[in-house]
Amino acid sequence: MSVQTKEMSLNDIFGSTPYYIDFYQREYKWKKEHVTALLDYIFYRFEAEYKTTLDALEGTIEEHYQWYYMNSFMTNNYRGKTYIVDGQQRLTTLTLIMIKLIHMASDYNLTDLVRVLEGKVYGADLSGNKFWMGQSGRSDILNEILNKSFRSVTSETITETNMYINFKEIDRYLTNKLTTVHKLHCFIIYFLKKVLFVNIHIVETVDVPMVFQVINDRGERLRPYEVFKGELLGQIDKSEIENMYLEKWNDSIECLEIKGDDEPDNFFRYYFRSKYVNTEGDYRKFDGDYHRTIFSNEWDQKIQLKKNPQNVKSFVSNDLTYYATLYNKLIDDHIYDKHYGEHVYYNYLNEQDRQYLLILSACIINDPDEEEKIKLISRLMDRHFTILQLYGCYDSNFFTEILINLNKEIRSQPLGVIQDIFDKQLLSNINESKGTKLNTIFDYTLFKDTSSSRGIRFIRYFFARIENFIAEGINPAHKLTQGQYWDLVRNTGSKTGYHVEHILANNDENRLLFNNDEELFQRERNRLGALLLLKGRDNISSGNETYSKKLQTYNNADISNRWNRSLISSFYHTNKDFQNFVQKYNLKFKPFDVFDATAVEERQQLLFEMVKFIWE
Repeated sequence: MSVQTKEMSLNDIFGSTPYYIDFYQREYKWKKEHVTALLDYIFYRFEAEYKTTLDALEGTIEEHYQWYYMNSFMTNNYRGKTYIVDGQQRLTTLTLIMIKLIHMASDYNLTDLVRVLEGKVYGADLSGNKFWMGQSGRSDILNEILNKSFRSVTSETITETNMYINFKEIDRYLTNKLTTVHKLHCFIIYFLKKVLFVNIHIVETVDVPMVFQVINDRGERLRPYEVFKGELLGQIDKSEIENMYLEKWNDSIECLEIKGDDEPDNFFRYYFRSKYVNTEGDYRKFDGDYHRTIFSNEWDQKIQLKKNPQNVKSFVSNDLTYYATLYNKLIDDHIYDKHYGEHVYYNYLNEQDRQYLLILSACIINDPDEEEKIKLISRLMDRHFTILQLYGCYDSNFFTEILINLNKEIRSQPLGVIQDIFDKQLLSNINESKGTKLNTIFDYTLFKDTSSSRGIRFIRYFFARIENFIAEGINPAHKLTQGQYWDLVRNTGSKTGYHVEHILANNDENRLLFNNDEELFQRERNRLGALLLLKGRDNISSGNETYSKKLQTYNNADISNRWNRSLISSFYHTNKDFQNFVQKYNLKFKPFDVFDATAVEERQQLLFEMVKFIWE
């Protein structure tokens, strides 16, 4: 490998060379805190030397000011173009600083310095300004910032959005720091002449991928998907990358980056597991730096993306393009309102994100049944999770094994066989866990003792689904909204959050109903039939009240809460639609003047009947 090094000031770096952003480089992702830190370091050195008595002359500043080392940047030439292999975050930020200095120098009529700075930001071109850091699609954004033609909203691209945000921070910072024409004049000279880099130039293009990997291992680490991008696209000729494959990658990944910094890596882990993993041991190999697993000798036999440009091109054009779009569809903030997304949201509420693994597994590229598979698999996974919870069969490690097996069994399968695979798996899991030989998923003997011990969030989710079933059954327009579901299941606020309420207060009056048998009393008061949800303040006020007073609270609660109000006789007299709902499903709803062991059992059985309708 041949490497050339050279010390360069900003004055040397900018002024004649257009810099292109190598595809290895990530988007411009620096945040305001990175920009502020960089400016703090520069100004710490500058202000340690700055004196109002020293002339603002190049020679004076060269003699009296100490230099500041900004770090190295790495370049490579390919077909007459200079590419930045490492360092574009800093160089882009420094370009934004120079644009702000142009604005400030212009305000002070420092005409000569304006011309110098302009020459460091862009050069003349027949098509207009040619920004030295404006290649690879950044000219428009730099031109807008230079001309102060700011948009009212940020761009859809991460790079442009961060450039806008960071320029505003630079504007604020320099305006506060450079408050006199003398200080501004001195700083501009210092900035151009005394801020130094070391340029590391890689002579051989074939050495760039290895150098990039070493930089990532030893320096500020890139995210796995950013390293994977370099190792993957680096196998393709650069002219093809720029003309086609880089755009395909960016179109697929940028929409995920906007959703969250972790989403691209989440996607790739789900994708490779969905298509290639069959055991729990293999599943764990895609934790952490999964890109190393992909290119390992062991996994290359299956995945075949190592030293295989043709497969890489196919992967980017087909698999990446389709499955990244599918994953982005699944993590839509408004998924609940999509005709295929209701159960996707339910799984999200329960933090069952491995539904994405199963959906990606079942879908083939450009799957004609994609949305039906999303709807079916998300519903069946919600059922699997819920039934195991209700029957006391759920264990997180056990569930991981279940999902890995389902992932293998439904991979690329047609829509018509998926339900049968889930049904057999669920029945097998119940029998294995409980030591039974059931041939039906729904069995009251397993549901009978289900209680609050299943966990507060799950209990809240369960009653949110019960409430929605009743509300939608009375009138489809009363279906819970996404926001109502969130409040019922996940909102923990003391005022607006919902909490699990025991109908049987923990007092002596209620113990008498159970012959003062403490064990029996505690078991019965914690069964699902003796529970409901109340909003924060209602739950607090209900507290240790007698049952008759609790009924008043349930009737006056600020949510319609049909499950709660079904305890009250007046609810039946005034609600014809509710009566029709009860008849339609043949449900044994009834009010209770006294809430005792019989009432708990009847409410438990009633919940089981609704469970069968909701989850079957």
